[in-house]
Amino acid sequence: MIDATFDKINKLVPSKWQWVLNHDGFRRYFKNTGWMFFGQMFSLLVSFFIGAWLARYLGPKNYGVFNYAIAFAGLFAFVAPLGVDAILNHDLVANPEKSNELMGTAFSLKLFGGFLAFLLASIFVYFLEADYLIKLIVVIFSFSFVFMSFNSIAIFFNANVESKKNVKVLITTTFFISILKIILIIGNFGIIWLAAIYLMEVFLQAIGYLFIYKKNKFYIKDWYFDKTLAFNILKKSWLLMLASAAAFIYLKIDQVMIGRMMGATEVGLYAAAVKMADVWYFIPSIICSSLFPAIINAKKNSDELYRHRLNNLYWFMFILSAAIALPISFLSKTLMLFIFGSSYVAAASVLSIYIWAGVGIFLGTAINQYLMSEDMLKAIFILNLSTMIINIILNLYLIPLIGLNGAAIATLISYSITPIIILVFNKFIKNKKMIWA
Repeated sequence: MIDATFDKINKLVPSKWQWVLNHDGFRRYFKNTGWMFFGQMFSLLVSFFIGAWLARYLGPKNYGVFNYAIAFAGLFAFVAPLGVDAILNHDLVANPEKSNELMGTAFSLKLFGGFLAFLLASIFVYFLEADYLIKLIVVIFSFSFVFMSFNSIAIFFNANVESKKNVKVLITTTFFISILKIILIIGNFGIIWLAAIYLMEVFLQAIGYLFIYKKNKFYIKDWYFDKTLAFNILKKSWLLMLASAAAFIYLKIDQVMIGRMMGATEVGLYAAAVKMADVWYFIPSIICSSLFPAIINAKKNSDELYRHRLNNLYWFMFILSAAIALPISFLSKTLMLFIFGSSYVAAASVLSIYIWAGVGIFLGTAINQYLMSEDMLKAIFILNLSTMIINIILNLYLIPLIGLNGAAIATLISYSITPIIILVFNKFIKNKKMIWA
């Protein structure tokens, strides 16, 4: 399917530019990005519409309880990967001959991190929450952190520009889980079953990754743990883990604070608007993940080519994010009514504000790409920490003042901080021209 699409595009391009499309490297990265985009698009669209159906089924209050619990657990999700993922992807591209050592060491670290995240979430919810239902949902959902260690295999295939294999797992899992969610709705099951299905989804993905890894004649038995490598990875990853902690907190803290200050129904309304906006956020991750090997290789070969690719990436992200935000902002009420129903129309104003935070998300993802390629982990941490602090302060002030719209404004401002800091306080950046050349 991706090959056929590529051939159709090739026919539409003027002959003098077809040499670019027929370049082996371009074709490889285009197809890889295409498969990643197709897989994520299929998964997110199916999950989004079934999730909207679930929101209608549960109603704002129960939907709010569920999303509050998920947001609470999400505050501890940063511990699970231990900041290893980005380093693993980078090292697999740079040193493919060390894949078994890298995979074995990274998997072991992430497995430990998954259990630690599960324990922390369970302990904190036990002491901080009185509601038994919220406690149970957090415990069930946070156990999924353990199985997330198997996405090391997905990183392996991404680094080798073979995302088609990951997409097959994603589509199969999404299809099966979607059926279970439909059964849940039709059978009138409760929230606990929904949490169990979310746990099962991560478990099935882990099984799928193991299957395709073995099918392609790679074997876990060949992995091995290296203490020296683990120490070196952790020496680099601790800043990334702290950066991830800040990122996870500012992504989830608004729903937790709304739940504390306003109640479960308000969380449900806000979560519906967030879901409408977040469905687009897979795009920058896919583009950057797929193009990361090309950017690294460009850096090896040509400084000018490296700057050129980065510059194109930033402009593309800005234009694409604005093109998504503009129509959704104007059509927010219609979209909320059509997709989530009349019970959620009150969240339309939240969506019209929150959707513009996507510009900061898209640009921030691309800037992180640059910072990772320059090994500027401290800058990533400082930027994420700044965003988190500003987000929390604004939420504390704006939620009591103007309610849900205040939380949306806090998100918009804080998510836009990264590009602003890069422009104004470029002392964090070795070469400003590398970013905005």
